[in-house]
Amino acid sequence: MNQRIKISANTTVATIDIEGEIGSEQSGAVTTYGALKEKLQQIEELEAPVVVVNIRSVGGDVADALLIYEALSTLDAHITTRCYGYTASAATVIAQAANEGCREIADTALYLIHNSSCVAEGNAAELQQHAELLQKTDERIAAIYAAHSGKSVEHFLSLMAENGGNGVWLSPEQALEAGLVDSIIKPEKGVTTTLMSRIAEWLGIKPKSVPTMPTDKVNIRSQQPTACSQLSLSEGQSAVSRSQVKAVEDPGLQGDALSANAEAYNRDAILFRN
Repeated sequence: MNQRIKISANTTVATIDIEGEIGSEQSGAVTTYGALKEKLQQIEELEAPVVVVNIRSVGGDVADALLIYEALSTLDAHITTRCYGYTASAATVIAQAANEGCREIADTALYLIHNSSCVAEGNAAELQQHAELLQKTDERIAAIYAAHSGKSVEHFLSLMAENGGNGVWLSPEQALEAGLVDSIIKPEKGVTTTLMSRIAEWLGIKPKSVPTMPTDKVNIRSQQPTACSQLSLSEGQSAVSRSQVKAVEDPGLQGDALSANAEAYNRDAILFRN
């Protein structure tokens, strides 16, 4: 799986994107922590007061995740972590490195916590040592969750141990209730475009440019009406004369009801004028 750490920074805000698998690959590539350590040094040199960590990872090596968590926690900056997509396993440990109240999760994400695991071989004594290390690792992870949520270590050990130690997938609402995140966010406009650009980059696809809508094609009915001042409204009203109507010729609308003789006289008078 691809593993990427990208940093864009200025003197005000530094953004860290952690994507793909966390940890070293079998090919001997630089570990995720090793790649991050150099970039963290760059951030420290910039002295950016705000750091935003975007996490899109299904997890990986818990040892590297613990090192990344510790490295982020020691930064002299205000840290916000944001989880997208499948945020699972070791990636959830990194997500805890945020300042109080600043662990965010997208409303479409899923969050997985579970017991640690490993591949081991050897005699009974050696396997027992591996089992003890896994137990200590689970306790350490649960302690990190507890430290940032106010809930007990036992609370998280119980969640991690569900389904035979495979843990549980939590919705954003369940993760919030469990104390693993602080708030649920909706992805901002432009995030999808940025993510699709990254996917295209991974696949080696050159994204197509989106044509700009010409201004003469804009539907003016969708535009908001411009504000109208009271002065211009008064001027417009004064420039319009009142409507003109013909005089009423029906004598029944001009007064009291007339007698039959009077009505006949009025009809004769109208015919005489015409």
